[in-house]
Amino acid sequence: MKLKQRISALFMLAVVLLFNVNMTASAHDVPDLTRAGSISVTVKYDGKAVSGGTLSVCRVGNITENNGDYSFTLVSDFVDSRVSLADPGSDRAAAELASFAEGRKMSMQTGEISEDGTIVFQNLEPGLYLLVQKDAADGYNEINPFLVSVPMLEGGEYIYEIDASPKVETEKTNIPPEKPEQSPQTGHSDDVLPYIIAVEISLCMAGAIGCALFLHRRKKK
Repeated sequence: MKLKQRISALFMLAVVLLFNVNMTASAHDVPDLTRAGSISVTVKYDGKAVSGGTLSVCRVGNITENNGDYSFTLVSDFVDSRVSLADPGSDRAAAELASFAEGRKMSMQTGEISEDGTIVFQNLEPGLYLLVQKDAADGYNEINPFLVSVPMLEGGEYIYEIDASPKVETEKTNIPPEKPEQSPQTGHSDDVLPYIIAVEISLCMAGAIGCALFLHRRKKK
């Protein structure tokens, strides 16, 4: 091979290697599956924090990592649910997993929601987590079940302290209107009162007629 051809080949090889290095550098990070994370939640209504009630969490998915990308598979306790984790943000998947957990009476980590409407679950190993609410704040409905991954990929980087507040919005319960106060019962319904009065008048008239006839007969004697 001539010298010029060798130089050209080496130059092309250098360009290819440099391109691959740049592509690798621009790719997102690889998740650290040994690092624990956390999930913080603020329960809200109409944009304002709601205090009271509880929130429960349990791990439902394992992480399968491949060249920095990862997917989820059901943990052993949830395999029989046969719920697909292809879309970790699916409301349907969260609802089905919550129903399965309730039916199996599975144990969950539960905490009380603080006065500022927040709760934090710490020291969570990497995976997909189901969050459900069984006890809502007074006057509010239970929030819908939802799924959160630890870690979470954002902007090409993995974060391990997850703020799941945007997923949590509760609603006020439907309070039936108060019944108007009823007037005390007098012993007679307003519907039958006219008939009672008519009967009493008739009896009085009959008595008066009877007395008149009795007096008329005595005069004749």
